[in-house]
Amino acid sequence: MRVFGIWVIVLVAASIVLAATGYRTRDADSRAYIAIASALAERPVSTWIAPQWWGAWGGQGLFREHPAGTFIPPALLTRAGYPPAQSLFVITLGAQIVAMLAMTGLASCLVPAAHARLLLWTLPLIPIAFVFRVRANQEYLLLAGLLVAVLGVERARTHAMWAVVAALGALFALLVKGVFGVLAPAMAALWLWTRRSHARVGAGGWIALGVLASLPFASAWIYERAYVAVTGQSFVDYYLGARIGLDSGGTLPFPLDKAANALWYAGRVIWYAAPWSVAALLAVARLKGHAVPDGARAWARFALLASAATIVLVAARDTKADRYIFPAYFLVGSVGVIYACSQWARVSALAERLDRYWPWGPAIFWLTLVLGRIVIG
Repeated sequence: MRVFGIWVIVLVAASIVLAATGYRTRDADSRAYIAIASALAERPVSTWIAPQWWGAWGGQGLFREHPAGTFIPPALLTRAGYPPAQSLFVITLGAQIVAMLAMTGLASCLVPAAHARLLLWTLPLIPIAFVFRVRANQEYLLLAGLLVAVLGVERARTHAMWAVVAALGALFALLVKGVFGVLAPAMAALWLWTRRSHARVGAGGWIALGVLASLPFASAWIYERAYVAVTGQSFVDYYLGARIGLDSGGTLPFPLDKAANALWYAGRVIWYAAPWSVAALLAVARLKGHAVPDGARAWARFALLASAATIVLVAARDTKADRYIFPAYFLVGSVGVIYACSQWARVSALAERLDRYWPWGPAIFWLTLVLGRIVIG
């Protein structure tokens, strides 16, 4: 609990600096989301399910690119008195912390805790983390929701009430990123499949997975009814039609076009998860042998399959962007880190030393990186 308290302190410190400096960003997505969230905070709560563009990015009318989950937390923070221009930054910073702690908690179920906690030092240094260090968008929110959902399913194996945490994580992912939230039950199923050879899944784990599997359908039905009640228009018709259309816009026939998309994203993973993506490739080459310990092998299987599921889902669309497979970068990066700890004595010794003498170090390191980004502007 003492170490967790340090993370709360550094988040508060970052929030104070953001507000004091009036931090802004040139990122177009972030500026649009901040404008929408700020305008939403001024409207009645009963209308928050239906944000509008309100001129952001030159748009007008209802915002139906995604559900409203990205805008509601910063609107609440703004209502609490925090500056609206920085509210979404704070929410995404909090999501960073939640995501990294959830991933560490999952990894520690399979590998030594010191090896798992080395992720807190290493993953903030992969290229994609620098790009999204202080941004006001959906990527870290989705990652946090997915990992909390999987962690909830893991804990539900022995304590059934954790199924509620799993459901909340999955629901948050769905409200933030829509159809991409279906990765939550998919990843949870992969996790239980991974865990089956290490521990009994238990009734609680299966119940939690069942809840997650039903959420996309139940939440979509409830959201649509609430949305129509407020706006008189359908959210689902637009979202699953104009927004998430799967029609090919390329020159290759189906399914070669989707395979090409997947290869494009795989190349992005190698770069944006570097240098640990290289170690992950070494892990893949050795998974069938006995050189990799069982726990590290199990983590690699889960993380790589979860990354593959992310890429397959996203590759179904022909609109491509690096950020669409955001969870895959951290999952693949984690495979490389865990593999390095299991194979190279110096890396393992470093992990043990950092964990023993600097348990609060990752939080201070994270704050240093965030403050550096704020100073650079």
